[in-house]
Amino acid sequence: MISLHGTVVAGEFSRRFDLEIGNEIVGVVGQNGTGKTSLLRTIAGLSALGSGQLSLNGVMVDQPAKRLFVLPELRSIGMVFQDHALMPFLSAVGNAALPLVVRGMKRGEAKTLALELLEQFGVADVAYQLSSTLSGGQSQRVAIVRALIGNPSVVLLDEPLSAIDEESRNGVRSVIASRLSMLGVPTLIVSHDQVDVVALCSRVEQLNRV
Repeated sequence: MISLHGTVVAGEFSRRFDLEIGNEIVGVVGQNGTGKTSLLRTIAGLSALGSGQLSLNGVMVDQPAKRLFVLPELRSIGMVFQDHALMPFLSAVGNAALPLVVRGMKRGEAKTLALELLEQFGVADVAYQLSSTLSGGQSQRVAIVRALIGNPSVVLLDEPLSAIDEESRNGVRSVIASRLSMLGVPTLIVSHDQVDVVALCSRVEQLNRV
């Protein structure tokens, strides 16, 4: 459960959100500047709430009035960023396995699991290339694997298919849907693509300009 009742702040941007997200896949849509990415970054712990409170699966993680803020790495969140945000000095499999290693899994075991998921997303052939050498589409698939690997308690996907070519998009979308169904955790997907939203999400939150 994602329970957010508070003000999301990013620079000059400020917006009040009141959201209750259960174990479901919710699409977040709206024009640029309505706070979609800022919302995801706040839930992930990359930005702090201006006011109010945020709890994830019953655990309070951000409550400014009580000076409570749980660091991102302690929130067990899988996230795809718009710019993919891969570590340039790591290989594709190293990036994909990173969440498991951070959570304490042995590196060899983590890479084995990462390779299996990279195979499902069609990028096992570039597993040992540095992420800085990958194409946009390959980079995005690796970012998706990194977000969905293991057992994140919350999944946040920001334009997760924007760099995938049209020929491949249906296949990648199908693998994402299958993985999210298996995880069964609260998921928010920001997308400008109506097909992605309809195919992946059980309901939609429409953000309008304030």
